[in-house]
Amino acid sequence: MKTNINMIRIATKLNELFQGHVDLSDVEKEGSENKHFETRALAALALMMKSVIDVQSSCLNITDGYHDMGIDAIYLDETQKQLFVVQSKWRESGQGSVSQEEMHAFVEGIKRIINFDTDGANSKIQAKKPDIEHALTKIGYQIHALFIHTGNAKLNTYALRPLNELLNSTNDDVDTLIIFDEILYQDVYTYLAKGQESDEITLDDVILTNWGKIDSPYTAYYGSVSAAAIGGWYREYGNRLFAKNIRFYKGNTDVNNGIKRVLLQEPENFFYYNNGVKLLCKAIHRKAKDSTNNATGLFTLEGVSLVNGAQTAGCIGTIFTENPEQVSKAYVMVQIIDLSQASREAATQITKLSNTQNRIENRDFAALDPMQEKIRQELSFSKFEYLYKGGDKITDPDSQLTFDEAIVALACLNTDLSYATLAKRNVGALSEDITKAPYKVLINTSTNSFALLNSVMVIRYVDKALQMKKEELNGRERLVAVHGNRFIAHCVLQSLGSAEEFTRGVIDNDGLQRRIQAIVDELIPSVTLAMNELYADSYPANIFKNATKCRAILDQMDSNVG
Repeated sequence: MKTNINMIRIATKLNELFQGHVDLSDVEKEGSENKHFETRALAALALMMKSVIDVQSSCLNITDGYHDMGIDAIYLDETQKQLFVVQSKWRESGQGSVSQEEMHAFVEGIKRIINFDTDGANSKIQAKKPDIEHALTKIGYQIHALFIHTGNAKLNTYALRPLNELLNSTNDDVDTLIIFDEILYQDVYTYLAKGQESDEITLDDVILTNWGKIDSPYTAYYGSVSAAAIGGWYREYGNRLFAKNIRFYKGNTDVNNGIKRVLLQEPENFFYYNNGVKLLCKAIHRKAKDSTNNATGLFTLEGVSLVNGAQTAGCIGTIFTENPEQVSKAYVMVQIIDLSQASREAATQITKLSNTQNRIENRDFAALDPMQEKIRQELSFSKFEYLYKGGDKITDPDSQLTFDEAIVALACLNTDLSYATLAKRNVGALSEDITKAPYKVLINTSTNSFALLNSVMVIRYVDKALQMKKEELNGRERLVAVHGNRFIAHCVLQSLGSAEEFTRGVIDNDGLQRRIQAIVDELIPSVTLAMNELYADSYPANIFKNATKCRAILDQMDSNVG
């Protein structure tokens, strides 16, 4: 077999980077040590490539070994809100790809992760349980599956079948829980050859349209740039673009999904809807070509860092990979600041103040509804303070409640389960428009302030009961206690909310807590059973955001009782 000189270079570079950092204490000697080193070094490298952490930190997240569930590294990236799950394969020849059997083993490991099933796994996996639980239970987190190998061919359709089946059963139109990346031999070679040379980014031939210039105190240019150009920057540099930002791209959040919708549906209006991006540079050079007027300008930007607009750039980059033609129809406002004459403190101040503007939330508009003040006044007679304006903070839970609590409680109280599902999927949508549904269905002239207050108390006690119960549970029952909270609250409120006492006065708290604890104890196994009967291969986080599936579970629960 012909020697692949580039594979020798990769092996040499991995040895330089990771020797002494990769733990091999569990590996028996006699020739197998090198194979394990290269496999583990590759897994750590994948984390460095996708999460921008250093060699030592990446090696601490290696899980490869006996009983590793087919997973070679696990890392919780709080900044990106992603749990990286890595499988690595070392191909000595630099040829080939990933087999279906190898992908199947990886997929089975991912399934166990999303079902919080680590029974029998090695100590390295067990040590990752808090990180796994955090990613599974917190809003907005994704599992980022990475398969890194030194083959030269991409996964084929046959090998991808196990993964596609998992993605189809777990992801849906509302949420993408699992994303997948394949890192091949050429990606590894390119990163090791260039990615370690310098953290500085130079962007050449940046075309700025309708541009202007400010000369003092620092040189700055402003104008618009093609979204496709930003997509190309993100594809090439990823999170390195945001090295000096206070946050990386966060992935699927309500705001980011809105940005993506505009890109896909109204790219021609993107410029008007989006706040744009801000770049700090160590030097800016304007080229003579096509620069006779301010209609277009051609620039080279050295030492670039995107300090504001990380979410915009990340969303553009994500859509650009899948649909470059659509992205090319959009333009983005950009500010480019030359800090070659500025102090480090000035650059830090620009970064800080560019990211401390107050966002207007949907709930802020609810304060304009006269019904909110009416509810506040009515509740004051019951000696409860209702906080419905932005900036209000709860200081005494025993005598205060907030608009955020109220809108969720009323959604769960409504007999239509879709509102409770929406509260789980996108709570901001409940108050997106105060002139129409769902807001008007939940809050209107017939809204009973006692029902609102008691529903809030029920939600609080349900959440408390679920939190206590969760500690006793494992596997999918534990995930039901976490992700099924609004579904369970709906079920509890349907059993309590029709009572006359609910709308006539404040319910006795002690008695209410005991009743709710008993109902929750019965509901969790019942909900889990129905869910597993109908959607055994689906992830609970997505199930409880889907109104159709939630109704089916409710019907199945009734059928099981009958």
